[in-house]
Amino acid sequence: MEHRSPRTAAGGLSQRQGMGILFGVYLSFGLSPLYWNLLHGVSALEMVSHRSLWGSLIIAAFMVWKGQFPAFFRAIRDRREIALIGLCSLAHLWNWWIYIWAVTNGKVLECSMGHYIVPMISTILGFVFFRERPGRLQWMGIIFAGIGVLILLMGYGAIPWASLNVALSAALFAFFRKRAKVGAAPGMLMELLFSAPFLWGYLIWLGERGEGHFLAGGAYMDLLLIGCGFVSAIPQLGLSLGIRSVPMISLGIMQYLLPTTVFLLGAFVMREPISASKLLVFLFIWVGVGCFLSGTVSSIGRKKLRPVTEVGRVKY
Repeated sequence: MEHRSPRTAAGGLSQRQGMGILFGVYLSFGLSPLYWNLLHGVSALEMVSHRSLWGSLIIAAFMVWKGQFPAFFRAIRDRREIALIGLCSLAHLWNWWIYIWAVTNGKVLECSMGHYIVPMISTILGFVFFRERPGRLQWMGIIFAGIGVLILLMGYGAIPWASLNVALSAALFAFFRKRAKVGAAPGMLMELLFSAPFLWGYLIWLGERGEGHFLAGGAYMDLLLIGCGFVSAIPQLGLSLGIRSVPMISLGIMQYLLPTTVFLLGAFVMREPISASKLLVFLFIWVGVGCFLSGTVSSIGRKKLRPVTEVGRVKY
């Protein structure tokens, strides 16, 4: 029997430590709607802009501590990396904007639905562009989730834009990020700086018009706006560290902690109404997730259980 070290070479963490970090990361992302709803009167774009500003400073400080700026400077000299990270930045901006707008406008359950189907959309993109072949159970999962979305369309009489935008933007981010070679922290800083001229310029424009909330709404509001960077950047760094220390099966299962937490939050804390048609939609999606996850676990289980080592595999 091959001896297995309790620590991985990638991150110096045991699998138990990696699992603990990932649990905290996904739980914090799932509970984040509570934070965004504290910023009463602040638009989603202003929150995203503060996330960009303060998140950039946090990531830059982390990179100074870890000595990762040489990797950053190498990446910004590579045109291919710049193009891929630029696309990642657009997808990430799109995702965060829609997500924050949705959870602050009574659409937490729709966001949960979108996060549930992200892995399935990623599988379809992999099939179309990377010629990856999903298993039978994975296709069944995709079909069940698709039926759920169709039921939602018939029940609402309108397209569930929040769900589909959250799912598609997150899947596109993962699609582009998988092809980029730059590490997690340098890549994240590149993403934030790519959209900085627009987002930071927007903050300056708001300030000049007297419509910004920073330094105008009291110390409590200022701390909340600065915290926009912390509640996104720190879990993102934790994710990049944790995924390198756990097996693929564990990662595949734990990623569903996020939409489950968001669902429970929307249903039982924020008291969003759940109609019979919406519950039926979730039942189809949950059956689809069960099929998809079973197929994924079965596929990975036929391979050797190993930690994830691909740094580029990061969430949005």
